[in-house]
Amino acid sequence: MIRRMYGSMLIIKLGKVTSTQDFAEAVNDMLYEDFLVIAEEQTKARGRFGRSWYSPKGGLWFTYVKKNFKTEDVQLSGVKVALAIMEILRSYVDAKIRWPNDIVVNDKKIAGILIEAKTHENINYSDLFIGVGIDVNVKSFPPDIVATSLYLELGKEITIDINNIIDKIEQYLRMDNESSINLLNQNLSIKDKEVLLTGSNWEKKCKALFVDFMGRLVTECGIYEVEEIYRVELVKE
Repeated sequence: MIRRMYGSMLIIKLGKVTSTQDFAEAVNDMLYEDFLVIAEEQTKARGRFGRSWYSPKGGLWFTYVKKNFKTEDVQLSGVKVALAIMEILRSYVDAKIRWPNDIVVNDKKIAGILIEAKTHENINYSDLFIGVGIDVNVKSFPPDIVATSLYLELGKEITIDINNIIDKIEQYLRMDNESSINLLNQNLSIKDKEVLLTGSNWEKKCKALFVDFMGRLVTECGIYEVEEIYRVELVKE
């Protein structure tokens, strides 16, 4: 289904798709305006590093594409989108951000974000692909996935208006970088906690301290770029 809502923005609504991110990237060059792809279910959804993303019916799975986004603002766009999704979920649960791209409740993932960008010939501008998955009414998860949903936390089904989410994302994308990082650090789930950092072929245990002005994780054993870290987990006491 293709329709316009949220003002005049184009929305493409799908029943089942491999990935809203892949679909958005496939049709992007045919469109000249911001657009939104929403799916009821994804069969091959992906997160960072191409990892699979469990996204059955019951969740809210979408990719929001912003055309002509300033390339210099891409770096911290993930932080700002995470803050937006966290605030939406705070209406229901005590959500926090687990650097770099997860929203968690009691260290169980309830939402995730995937940011990708396609730079224009004029490198000052890019098309920004904001992939978001929120476990809204997911009833159960495979045993190897540490996650939760609004349904499991509240014991009832919840409806979240996509218009409110887009409004909130736009609000936070306009926030200045310093304020965004300060707010992130106030809501960082791993702040001052022992974590296990996993890279491509290494692991380290150390205390996470804060996120710096460039969006890097500062720990007692070093400073890490988002691209260096495959996974962040709390060390169980």
